[in-house]
Amino acid sequence: MMRNSYKIHFLVALSLLVCTDLIFGQVKGFENIKWEREKIAAGLILESAHTMLNDTIPQNINILKVNLKRRKISLIHNPVINVPVSMQAGNASAIAAVNAGFFNIKTGGSVTYLRAAGIILDPDTAVKWVRNANMNGAVQIRRSERLFIGRRMQNSWYDMHDEFEDILVTGPLLIEHGKKSVLPATSLASNRHPRTAIGARNKRRIVLITVDGRAIESAGMTLDELADVFLILKCREAVNLDGGGSTTMWIKGKPFNGVVNMPSDNRKFDHEGERPVANVLIIK
Repeated sequence: MMRNSYKIHFLVALSLLVCTDLIFGQVKGFENIKWEREKIAAGLILESAHTMLNDTIPQNINILKVNLKRRKISLIHNPVINVPVSMQAGNASAIAAVNAGFFNIKTGGSVTYLRAAGIILDPDTAVKWVRNANMNGAVQIRRSERLFIGRRMQNSWYDMHDEFEDILVTGPLLIEHGKKSVLPATSLASNRHPRTAIGARNKRRIVLITVDGRAIESAGMTLDELADVFLILKCREAVNLDGGGSTTMWIKGKPFNGVVNMPSDNRKFDHEGERPVANVLIIK
């Protein structure tokens, strides 16, 4: 009987070690990060760290933890001209924001299905809202207080479901039902880039992440690494947003015009490299 008890304890310990290795496999050292933590407002916490992961990989990470019982989230969009996150968020009286979906850098406008404040944007350009291996997820927001992340549906499905005031098709999907999604075999997924992404612990507790990149001071992440981060943060669902030079996190009243990360569009590791974008997720 005693031998069986030891055997059970050994198997439990071994399984815990295996699970831990799976979770931290791509981002070793994340659990040891010393975060700078700040309460921005009721229901809104900022955690920041300039750290070293996997012993040799520098990363600059900002995390916004949002409680939608206390805060509101919505999608804003400019179909005519691309505008920096700081300006769009400031004009919308937001207290925090990140860049959102993929867009046309030259002409503006979303390149995926997008609804903001109940209005489908750019309806005349629906022909360009075509399926893409990377764009397999969606963010859906109901009354600014409940957020859903899941698989992309047909555009016609979104047209029929007007209970969602805001809808953004984006991707790739990172986490589904608490497990990592199968990522597409694309350079967007496999190369290290600056990243913006959103995860949900449940329908009212969400996480917004920016990871800076394309700099000696911060390498950026693959999407597999980013998915591991969301698992560590106990998110049940998560999806990638537009990244690269678009990656921006903004908080009202902060220095550098509110930009708290290091946007890379100017190819420098500073706060000055904001890229004009078409749409933004804002917190009020």
